Amino acid sequence: MTASSTPDSVLTFGEVLLKLRLPQGDRLESMAALHAECAGSELNVAATLRALGRGAAWISALPSGPLGDWARAYVNRLGVDDLTLTRPGRLASYLIEDHLAPRRSRAVYDREHTAFRTLQETDFDPAWLTGRAVVHTCGISLVLGDGPRALALHLLRAARDAGVRVSLDVNHRRLLLADDRAISMYGEALALADIIFTAMRDASLLGGVPGLRALNTQALIVVTHGARGSEAHLPGGEVICQPAFAASGPGRIGRGDAFAGGFLHAWLGGAAPAEALRYATACAALKTTLSGDHLQATPADVQFVLAGHDDAEPVR
Repeated sequence: MTASSTPDSVLTFGEVLLKLRLPQGDRLESMAALHAECAGSELNVAATLRALGRGAAWISALPSGPLGDWARAYVNRLGVDDLTLTRPGRLASYLIEDHLAPRRSRAVYDREHTAFRTLQETDFDPAWLTGRAVVHTCGISLVLGDGPRALALHLLRAARDAGVRVSLDVNHRRLLLADDRAISMYGEALALADIIFTAMRDASLLGGVPGLRALNTQALIVVTHGARGSEAHLPGGEVICQPAFAASGPGRIGRGDAFAGGFLHAWLGGAAPAEALRYATACAALKTTLSGDHLQATPADVQFVLAGHDDAEPVR
């Protein structure tokens, strides 16, 4: 049994993309250089879990050929168990201008005719759930076509039937789905979730926490507020608040995935919601200091933040 298929491992489902990043400060209209990275919300969560020492696997679809091989090699380097299927089509990609405030960042997606969009409900394999404690996906996977959506919902329903807990990050992308369609596209998955992650800006599209609670009376709802911290809403009505840890650096993208992965890791380790929320916040702060899309940190790094250390002096 591999580390990724141990009984407390997490299974994630979602598309991976070729991310082409401009140097900070450059504009798409005058681009001269691009840096290639492998990106994808659910893969980022799996990478966080592996960095923290927990087993994690990822399901997706990749094309045959050099780009598919590149993505698989990247996943393997992360230590994530690769359960992806080979399908016809392309590798999704996007161009990103990632800027500091007050300038807005911009993204240009190219997600048509991809291998991921060829997935169907019939691709489901019950063996995916063997040895899993949690299945995690996000709203992006629900809006990339009827086939992937049907497979995602089937996976979540099967997980519930098998006693595997379901984790869903709303992760709304306005370039992929109009705001007024949020409830209709995410509602069924939200009703299946044991734990829901959402930024407040996305929760507002679903009626806020009261709207989410109306869709699911039993879920643990975790709401993030960026620099203002986060809060966990327990099914009984208790609300736990956690301030953010001060952090700076180039790693704004992927913070939410590091947060979700950190929370799941602590939660599965037996942490109470307040403790898991604090652990997740430390993971998000560490991600802010790192380039790329996923958390590259050890459990010792997280404990250093949790202990209240704020100096950057090297260990020597």
